[in-house]
Amino acid sequence: MKSWLITGGAGCGKSSLATLLMEQLPMPHRFFSADLMVAEVMKRESTIQGLLAAFGTRALGHAGEINRAWLRDVVLPDAVLRAKLEGLLHPPVLAALETARGETEKAGVNLFLAEVPLHYEIGGTVSADFVIVVASSRSVQVRRMMETRGLDEQTVHKFLEAQWPIEAKVERADAVIWNDGSLASLEAQVLTLASPLLQA
Repeated sequence: MKSWLITGGAGCGKSSLATLLMEQLPMPHRFFSADLMVAEVMKRESTIQGLLAAFGTRALGHAGEINRAWLRDVVLPDAVLRAKLEGLLHPPVLAALETARGETEKAGVNLFLAEVPLHYEIGGTVSADFVIVVASSRSVQVRRMMETRGLDEQTVHKFLEAQWPIEAKVERADAVIWNDGSLASLEAQVLTLASPLLQA
């Protein structure tokens, strides 16, 4: 079984690449999204209790739900606080990824494709045969995140500054998809990427 990993910067189009790539895959495959798993983990009572222990009641909103805005505005820009948050979220997400990988291999599926946005930030701890970095210029990242997530520019820069520079990720990639242009351009790069790899 092959294991491919998609990573890159915020607002670069990792999910779009994953969707297009899966459409081109003639081989049986399974997809795992770390972002979707984070959303699931955030709903768990154990996570909520962990956030309360780490940050106090500020981590929760009026209805007892996780205060994502506070985490984004206060925790994300602070390296020490962010490490505490990541200590709560990353272990269960990575455990779920490895469980999914094992199940995929046991099922005899040809390809396990994982989208792990913070692959390099967490030390490259997720093993993969092939790492694909989706990259965009900083200005495009900012514009996309403002448009798609409804964030102001200052908040977007906080997100980006909490991650590795895209240039550092590009240097370590097995393949780079530049996604500054149109959907057609992205589709063409996916076709170029997928064809030789699937024949290997």
